[in-house]
Amino acid sequence: MTTDGTITLRSAARSHTGLVRKNNQDSGYAGPNFLLVADGMGGHAGGDVASAITVARLADLDREPSGDDALEILRTSILEANDRICRGVGEQPELAGMGTTVTALLRAPGNRFALAHIGDSRGYVLRDGTLQMVTHDHTFVQMLVDEGRITPDEAETHPQRSVVMKVLGDVGASPDLDLSLREAHVGDRWMLCSDGLTGFADTADIAEVLSEIADPDECCRKLIDLALAGGGADNVTVVIGDVLEGTVETAQGSAVGSVHLNPQYATIGTSAVGDAPTEAVPHYGDNDDVPTDTVPLQAVDNEDKQEPTAEVVPPSQRTDSPDSEESEAPRRGSRRAGSRKAKTGAAVSAEEDDLDADDDEVEKRSYLGWIIAGIVIIALAVGGFFAYNYMDNHYYLTNNDGKVTLYRGLDTTLGPIELSRLEDTTDIEVGTLNSFSQDRLRSSIQADSRDEANRIIDNLRKESEKSGNVSGNVEDGASPSDPAPSPPSSQAVNPSDAITKESD
Repeated sequence: MTTDGTITLRSAARSHTGLVRKNNQDSGYAGPNFLLVADGMGGHAGGDVASAITVARLADLDREPSGDDALEILRTSILEANDRICRGVGEQPELAGMGTTVTALLRAPGNRFALAHIGDSRGYVLRDGTLQMVTHDHTFVQMLVDEGRITPDEAETHPQRSVVMKVLGDVGASPDLDLSLREAHVGDRWMLCSDGLTGFADTADIAEVLSEIADPDECCRKLIDLALAGGGADNVTVVIGDVLEGTVETAQGSAVGSVHLNPQYATIGTSAVGDAPTEAVPHYGDNDDVPTDTVPLQAVDNEDKQEPTAEVVPPSQRTDSPDSEESEAPRRGSRRAGSRKAKTGAAVSAEEDDLDADDDEVEKRSYLGWIIAGIVIIALAVGGFFAYNYMDNHYYLTNNDGKVTLYRGLDTTLGPIELSRLEDTTDIEVGTLNSFSQDRLRSSIQADSRDEANRIIDNLRKESEKSGNVSGNVEDGASPSDPAPSPPSSQAVNPSDAITKESD
């Protein structure tokens, strides 16, 4: 229901490294006026830095709404966070290419929320028992769904489902944000999450947990349990805010994930624009502005232009000066004949020089051709080596005759050539796994190493033995100095024991 009184958010946030990743690149924030999830780009350097910079900048928005345009405030703040990320790359070039998703909800005047979104993190609202997704994924598979080339069910298991088309950060383009205003209803429950939850837990199970568990903090914990039970192969961050009338006891927000584990990252990119290299600090103003990352065409200097030249004979060397023309007329003919001979000799000499130059040019071109051919051969050899090495160290799990089966290589063919071979057939019955894990096996579960494949097999075996039941209360072993948790042991563990309320 709507209200004419003041509304607020009773919120909570939790983040977990997952069962496979070595560090947590997610960051999140939950407060009485502001919710935020930022998922650092796992495939790029510095994803944990980019998400921490973003949350550190935007957390300042958690304050009582003023009469200003909340949507414009949110948009401007996100662009400033983007500038900080770019300045951070200028300060530390090894972070080049870092980026992050952003899904943010800001309380606005008039009992409304300003919603901003970019990337593949998601925003949901639970209203009257129905869970509705309010963001649109900026991913390759979502583009295929929008074009009608695949179905939403096919997108859930598509091998390219993690390819993000739009993000915040050092990607060479101005952020293209989705911005909207949403009505606030007392009793609504908002949830923002990284794809570490939606990629490993069924939407129906998520809706059930959101509907049944009243406490936001406990609800975050249970949702992370779902993701870990589904494989937990990615960082997972969950932020929940319940819309209430009046005020709440918790007046301050809490930060989780990388921004909490690595507070030093918040200072990266905060130097003045003039202190960083100009090319590394793009600035974006209004939506119509274009990044000034191109160099205008420069005019060629006059001294670089080649003009026709003529040989000039100095007066001291001239043989046909006006003064001598009258006194030496009888000798003019012989002089002209000598001049013609000199010119003929010069022409022959020039022709010989041209032939020598042509021979040299042919010889140079011949050497250049051999050099280019050598470079191409070396490039093909190196590329073939890395391609073979990648395939030889890549694994995937799939359903083969009802058993969880491990293959080495790529789950594809090159014409008649199979790019994979059977590595191992486990004793895990696919029918004993939950429906979500079965769906993932139908499209194959990828692993970048044998150790990672073994961890996934262990998780599936535990799921098979437990029939998907997960409960308990576990603490995250991550710390600012080493945010990577130890890989799950062969003994049964309770996923909840791996979670910490990082904001405590």
